[in-house]
Amino acid sequence: MIEFTGDYFDGRTSRPVPAVFACDGPWLMIRDRNNSLLLRVGLKDCSIDPPLGRTARTIRLPGNAVCETFDHDAVAALEKTAKQNPVLRLVHAIEASRRAVLLSLVGIILSVWLFHTFVIPSLAGRIAFSLPAGIADTVSSQTLKVLDSRLLQPSGLDADRTAALRTAFDRIVAETGSDASRCRLEFRKSPVVGPNAFALPSGLVVMTDELVALAETDEELEAILYHELAHVRNRHALRMVVQDAGIFLVVSALAGDLSGISSAAASLPTVLAQSGYSREFEREADRFAVQYLIRRKSGVIPFQDILRRISKTGTALPGEAVFSTHPVMEDRLQDIEKMKNALR
Repeated sequence: MIEFTGDYFDGRTSRPVPAVFACDGPWLMIRDRNNSLLLRVGLKDCSIDPPLGRTARTIRLPGNAVCETFDHDAVAALEKTAKQNPVLRLVHAIEASRRAVLLSLVGIILSVWLFHTFVIPSLAGRIAFSLPAGIADTVSSQTLKVLDSRLLQPSGLDADRTAALRTAFDRIVAETGSDASRCRLEFRKSPVVGPNAFALPSGLVVMTDELVALAETDEELEAILYHELAHVRNRHALRMVVQDAGIFLVVSALAGDLSGISSAAASLPTVLAQSGYSREFEREADRFAVQYLIRRKSGVIPFQDILRRISKTGTALPGEAVFSTHPVMEDRLQDIEKMKNALR
């Protein structure tokens, strides 16, 4: 027999009656403290509310009557007898166990880390490559407007110089098999950004006048262009947008609602300026540039020279955050040297 004490509410008044509850087989009997029978009801007609921490347990009876008790063990036994709330009883048992709570917390942290480190980047890559060209155009257009209004100024290079560099860019586009109808080179002046270049998802590559002035040879600028085209081909900017926006954009894209991607374009200028590409994306773009530089027999020295010279100006390297101060230049140059040796 299961027996416990608590309060009985008859459903007609709000006055609690101290009572003793006893379950004998299929029946639940309720008696007052004088042992007078108040109610006898079938257990199958009772509804036991799920446990919630250490709050009072509630048993709902026919006719809006209610039993309340703090005897959790007795009500748990009553639940088993009535075969109610099996899943929620398990949840409550886990909640009541410190070890189970600690293990659950560790599991949640590990799951979030795995999702953020592996699942989100993988899904972001698939989403970025499946997005229509119109999305990339929208993201690029909005990003360039923001950058032109805040960081960039019209180029001061003469027409002959820009024409020569665009011819070299077109040759690189054809050489790498990139989409010539979408890839184009633009020039801007920017004392804030300094000598730099960056690629937008649509295929637009922007090179600053300061970078052109800093370069000692066109081979150095062409090395940078190879690098930036790799960002375009691998859709690194779109992947950054999706990854930074996180689960919301992943779910939206998988559900077919791409409007969130366009809205997230507003974050791309900030990402380019303050975060830069991930080291993985940078290595991928550097490897692409090294492959073609070796294929052209020009070697990686022009690439290393221009990166080293940019670093000495105190501005960010191409692909890194515009306002970055991280000392990554030597690591990057060493990586390029390793790539060159591996490809020989």
